[in-house]
Amino acid sequence: MKKRIALLLALLMTLSLCACGSSSKMASSTESAAYDSAPMEPPPNASRASGFAAMDSTASAGEYGEYDSGTEGGDVPDENPEKIIYSADATVETTDFDKTLEELAALIKEYGGWVQSSSINGANYYSISRGSSYNRSADYTIRIPSDKFQTVMGSLSTLGNVPYSYTYTENVSAQYYDVQSRLTAYKTQETRLLEMMEKAQTVEDTITIEEKLTELQYKIDSLQSSLNNWDRQVNYSTISLNVQEVGEYTEQQAVTISYGQRLLNAFTDSLKGAGRFFKNLLVFLVSALPTLVILAVLFFALRPLFRKLSAKAKARREAKKNIASSKNKAE
Repeated sequence: MKKRIALLLALLMTLSLCACGSSSKMASSTESAAYDSAPMEPPPNASRASGFAAMDSTASAGEYGEYDSGTEGGDVPDENPEKIIYSADATVETTDFDKTLEELAALIKEYGGWVQSSSINGANYYSISRGSSYNRSADYTIRIPSDKFQTVMGSLSTLGNVPYSYTYTENVSAQYYDVQSRLTAYKTQETRLLEMMEKAQTVEDTITIEEKLTELQYKIDSLQSSLNNWDRQVNYSTISLNVQEVGEYTEQQAVTISYGQRLLNAFTDSLKGAGRFFKNLLVFLVSALPTLVILAVLFFALRPLFRKLSAKAKARREAKKNIASSKNKAE
């Protein structure tokens, strides 16, 4: 009886895996035929060891490529939609930082997205009090429904100037449907094992089948996790957005400009730089004024004392000089 159960288990596993190794259209008919032929009575002289060895080797073959998408060259079947992951990096410049962040939050909410992570830098009292609040910046990782991805990317220009934008895609269709096919095969194999579990008559057979089920469940969970991860990335696109507060927008210049225009731009930038320098210098002097006043008061208050100390030191030096001169004359 044990030998019959073992061989029956091997035959069922082999037939179920073969059923899932062809294309998606042929898979249903082949699997049905394999299932109908499963109840065949096995020869009485088969051993349990050879049966489980056959099951292991067949499962390994399925894990390493036996279960592809069913088409040559890894092409995706026509009836299966493509699985494409859309992502983008973008930079937005703004002269009104707080308002832009509010508009960004409204934009994300309008299109059904959500913020995966965010950070804001440079928003401190020291920089704001000195007129350099435009150094603030914010970084966002945003998830947007894929069908709204292009619309949101086009709406970034309403938040401010967009000096940089880059969109890239990744087609994971071949990997997705290959994993999906292998997952279907493993689930079919799991069903056969559960049927054999109900028919097992000895503890040894039960333990062996349970070990196979445990190993199979781990593979199923791993493949299902991969599919779920791809589904999340396909359904919700990722936008990495950097928001920068600036004093003025970056000019979008032509690719080629004349020499005179280059000179004019250099002179204009120099004037702007000089203007910023003197503005910052004035801010520094005003902020340092209390310290300068205290230092001036201390200087004028301690100046007479320094003069007295200097006069005494000079008198001592003169006295020592006169004593030395008198001794020289006496000798």
